[in-house]
Amino acid sequence: MYIKSTRALSVLILNKKRCEVKDMSDELQQYPTEDIIRILSNLPGFLRESMMRSRLQELCTKDSKTQNDLIDLILGGLSSAEQESLKKVIRTWLGVVSRLESSEVSTMFSIFISRYEKGPSICESNYFAVLLEEYQSLEGDRRIILRDSLVEAALNQYRGRQIMLTLPEKVRSALEL
Repeated sequence: MYIKSTRALSVLILNKKRCEVKDMSDELQQYPTEDIIRILSNLPGFLRESMMRSRLQELCTKDSKTQNDLIDLILGGLSSAEQESLKKVIRTWLGVVSRLESSEVSTMFSIFISRYEKGPSICESNYFAVLLEEYQSLEGDRRIILRDSLVEAALNQYRGRQIMLTLPEKVRSALEL
């Protein structure tokens, strides 16, 4: 399984090198999100982390329309991903995001806040429950970094305080807001 996963991921990397920036969403359409989640979850942690870091940093360099389109594609496929694979990938994602430059974290969270503002029902999805569970299992310093970055990104949004107040109680409680 590891060899198959590595080959599929190598194809994704090769595609990335040959494609222009705007083609990131084309890769996701070619490889459904649940397949990418499965492949990433089967990789060793250090490789999964390295790949996610480079893709997140690349995402932060895109224009806002491309960022939103890509996030919508990803979120659209998360509900069909296998639970244990999703847990591994989300845990890695949280760890990577907590170590990015503050401007990159702010960009990442701003995208998600905008997505939440358009559809608050995102907090009711099964992958959001996994996200919240994995967030709560992180070390205290990682949780604080992520929480503070999320609050900062929200407050930098138009109507940021109102957005924070609309978060479900379980989310505000987990974030200790």
